[in-house]
Amino acid sequence: MFDKEYSFRGSHAEKVVKLTAQFDSNSKARLFARNIDVYIIAPLIGFLYGCKADVNKTNSETTKIFPQQLSNELTNLKYNYQLIMLLDKKNEASFDERLNKAFRYYGSDQTKDDEIIFDQYVLGGVDVLYEKLIENATVSEDYVKNLYDFMDEFNERYNEAVSSDSIVELCKLART
Repeated sequence: MFDKEYSFRGSHAEKVVKLTAQFDSNSKARLFARNIDVYIIAPLIGFLYGCKADVNKTNSETTKIFPQQLSNELTNLKYNYQLIMLLDKKNEASFDERLNKAFRYYGSDQTKDDEIIFDQYVLGGVDVLYEKLIENATVSEDYVKNLYDFMDEFNERYNEAVSSDSIVELCKLART
């Protein structure tokens, strides 16, 4: 896995192109610099938002990630894959089997179904990122506002339980 070219197709390719496009010609600002950046974050967003999608070939659009880029980000990609395999109780109830999927089976023929699930989370994450960041934006300020709103929503959704005091305490523990 992650050793050959990856292609976004159809509507997902269109969305990735828009996620990586300049939204402000003056500052040349982009939400994501490269397709690989979308590919790194999308499965996590798809998983956290419980959103999976299949390839949608409503058009012939394609955008690619070349093998060298995947190889350069292999550590992050493998980590994301293993993290999702460990946490995905919906597709595997047994903790021991989730461990096997994340570590023992990685790179073997036994992971074909798991790779499909991972790819569904990638595509679902692309859908969420597009909806939250691009869909209703028309001017530069809209993109910035959407990004801020998404980050704020994400923070409320997943980091609310972590207080500033507990972060300070963890920092103090780390120093000792």
